[in-house]
Amino acid sequence: MACLDAAAEAEQAGRKPDPQTQLLNNYRKYPDRYIRLSGETYRYDESTRTAFHSFTLKNSAGAAYAGIEIRASYLDDGGKSLQSQIIKIPGSLSPYQIKKFKNLKVKNVPAAGSQALLAVATATIGP
Repeated sequence: MACLDAAAEAEQAGRKPDPQTQLLNNYRKYPDRYIRLSGETYRYDESTRTAFHSFTLKNSAGAAYAGIEIRASYLDDGGKSLQSQIIKIPGSLSPYQIKKFKNLKVKNVPAAGSQALLAVATATIGP
């Protein structure tokens, strides 16, 4: 919180916060800009209505992220959203780390879904 308070004080005083404070504020406000998803695949088990997602996360920030949540949106053939769910990512993502995840389970996925879109929903700067 000290960084946010310092930035607010600097703005009130009519001066810009120092670049390091500004960068940390950006890391906090916009984790989706610094945590990138790639190599997304999923398979669906009709009998259990469970999707198994695999993907790679890349942290391009100079800070570690924890509490990462990914939003999985399931779409029908026409691109209409059927449902969205949050996938909680275990552990943390160190600065500049690339981490692969395989077969993360999401239950109660609609059977009519023909595609899934993943996006970073939230993350916090952490250990």
